[in-house]
Amino acid sequence: MYAYLHFAIALFALFSIIENIKGRQKLSLLKKHIILFLCCITLNSGLEFMLELGYDVSVYSSISRLFGLLAITNLFYIVAISRIPKLVMLTEIVFFILYLVMIFNKVSYSFNMQEYYSTDTTQFQKFHFLVTTLLVVACMAYNLFIIHSKRDNGNLYSEKINKWARYLSVTLLFLLIYLLTAFILFKNDIRSIYVDTRFLHVVTRFTMLVFILFRPKLIDEADFSTSIINLNFNKSTISAPNFDFLFYNNHYFLDREAHIEDFALKLNHSEKEVTDFLKTQTSDSFNELVNKNRIKYFKELLNAKKHESFTIEALSEMSGYNNRQSMYNAFKKHVGCSPSEYISTL
Repeated sequence: MYAYLHFAIALFALFSIIENIKGRQKLSLLKKHIILFLCCITLNSGLEFMLELGYDVSVYSSISRLFGLLAITNLFYIVAISRIPKLVMLTEIVFFILYLVMIFNKVSYSFNMQEYYSTDTTQFQKFHFLVTTLLVVACMAYNLFIIHSKRDNGNLYSEKINKWARYLSVTLLFLLIYLLTAFILFKNDIRSIYVDTRFLHVVTRFTMLVFILFRPKLIDEADFSTSIINLNFNKSTISAPNFDFLFYNNHYFLDREAHIEDFALKLNHSEKEVTDFLKTQTSDSFNELVNKNRIKYFKELLNAKKHESFTIEALSEMSGYNNRQSMYNAFKKHVGCSPSEYISTL
């Protein structure tokens, strides 16, 4: 049965990868990490399928599981703080080197369970397994805390990201159970016990696939992104994560006083540097980029039925516009109809 489940999850993840990269669409930094995570799930589930069929690929299965854990950890660092800390990257490199040593010595974890668990592993293996999982759990818990602490109840995007991130707590619970089980078995040196964790693996991966599937649309709709197909190698003094953090994560475009001079000042760069940077990344000017994202946010408010509780004037102000007419003009330009006409289609 588990062979079929692993095979189904691998296919599901593979189709999700194709869905995310088709059409030569631009991919945000976060979406690239989502695709990377989907690749890890596809590979890991495929290897687990081969294990169920009797093929000895336990070493590669352990490695792919590690990369899957690192991918989801990095993904949530990007959601929480828009970057991956250097210390985290350094730690990941260290674990990667340790795994290369393990591959060279043909070592894998016995705690991978098909039907019976055996502790015929070295103390190094046990330590490495427990520390790896514990660090991932700690990072995920930290990112959940950061996302929750940054919550802005008056901002629709912030609410959606926060709600989406809470799904991570389900996977976090599974990892804690997994870690606790391993710790008890390792500590007591239990040689043979029926502890089938394959169900836990299947449920965890399926939960994460559903989590990715129901991500907020705003992640896919980010105008500021780098094409994975047509990469632009022009050097810039402005880093993309810093721009994203201020403009998107901090929702600068919703500021009614948003202006390129003020933005450049907050970014600690000159207006010319910001202008040149936008030329290498998008065909839009700064004002056009602001208006596009304001209208997208306004549409999100309408889709969330906020017009039933607030006036269009109030929603315009929430979206960063100083007056209703400015919003109407921008809405007509970018959507092709008036807000009232758009509401009638909902």
